[in-house]
Amino acid sequence: MDTSDVIRLVLLGVAVVLSAFFAASEAAFLSLQRGRLAALVFDRVKGAERVERMASRPEKLLPTVLTGNNLVNVAAAALGMALATSYLSPNWAVGASIGGVTVLLLLFGEILPKTIAAKNAEGLALVLVRPLQVAQVLFFPIVWVLEKYSSMVARFFGLSGTRLVTEEEIRALIDVAETEGVVEKGEAEMLEKVFHFGDRQVREVMTPRIEIVWLEMGTTLQDFLSIYARRTHTRFPVFETDRENVVGILSVKDLLKEVAQGNIQPDESVTTALRPVHFVPEAKPVDQLFDELRERGQQLAITVNEHGGVAGLVTLKQLLEVIVGPVGEEGEPVEEEFVAIGEGQFDVNAGMSILEANEKLGMNLPEGDYQTLAGFILEQLSHIPQEGEAFRHGNMRLEVKEMRGVKIQRVEVRLLGQHSNSTNS
Repeated sequence: MDTSDVIRLVLLGVAVVLSAFFAASEAAFLSLQRGRLAALVFDRVKGAERVERMASRPEKLLPTVLTGNNLVNVAAAALGMALATSYLSPNWAVGASIGGVTVLLLLFGEILPKTIAAKNAEGLALVLVRPLQVAQVLFFPIVWVLEKYSSMVARFFGLSGTRLVTEEEIRALIDVAETEGVVEKGEAEMLEKVFHFGDRQVREVMTPRIEIVWLEMGTTLQDFLSIYARRTHTRFPVFETDRENVVGILSVKDLLKEVAQGNIQPDESVTTALRPVHFVPEAKPVDQLFDELRERGQQLAITVNEHGGVAGLVTLKQLLEVIVGPVGEEGEPVEEEFVAIGEGQFDVNAGMSILEANEKLGMNLPEGDYQTLAGFILEQLSHIPQEGEAFRHGNMRLEVKEMRGVKIQRVEVRLLGQHSNSTNS
């Protein structure tokens, strides 16, 4: 092998290495996870900002990578042909050079570097970003033309230069993280609820009008204490004449202050100093109301239906429970939403929303003018049930297990695996 062939062989090796460099760069930057990259930038990892800038300009990155890759591949093919013709007849040289260089580039210039880069995207991107910046300078004229052309074509087809992360991608990442044990099951469930937060309406989480503990205008301190002994809420809506005319909210905190200062006697009214009422439509999205209450510094709102009548009451705590789940009162245990008591058999909190009942228990309840399991039962029975009363709907048997006054508290749900119309049983 003469000196010229040695030089050609060395140059061929360099071409394969450069091909691997450009292929690895392409795979590494296209495999970057923006969340991890943002974390690297936040942690001030050296080179992370360069990587972020380059990754944010794919219309400039890809022409650089593809131009470089094509140039070195053409050079490798030419060098391979020159080497082959030095040792083989022209008829054999063409086939040998094409086959040999193709296998060489495919294996060591494409498959191997791209596989490694895809599995170590962030680390390799930090290493390769500086050489890529040099390549961008070297190929500037070609890259500039290709960048302008690709931008023009993208605008012609109405394509945006910026790709946003979709909700589906984030949820998929959460599922993968949970599967791999990076995120705990409870954390994953909470994150999933965050995505449903804006999809829920206030009517799904509010306390229905029939369950509200009301105070009438002029209620005395003595009468209030009797009510408070039974239902220890922190705020009570106050009405005048009838419950459609809500005039304010009594804060127990405000009342205690007045009592401590000796401003109210047992036979005097507690409804003289009320907080203003915030009325909201029951169809309002939960996330919007959450922001409203937080900005206004309020804890409670009265919901109204489409006819302007009082539909119920919703608190900031109820809105938070959409994400974090049930929160018990101080000194009281949290009541489980549902407990499996057998195969396809559950003891369920009747206040569970229809959405959650369908998602968690597979009940397949229809939509209607109700938001909770209790509301569905009342819709089906058309009367206030007694404990032990049961009925069938579709492939389910529902039995009222616990009542608290006129409120349905707990329900036993049994999935029967067969379909029929709603009937009492």
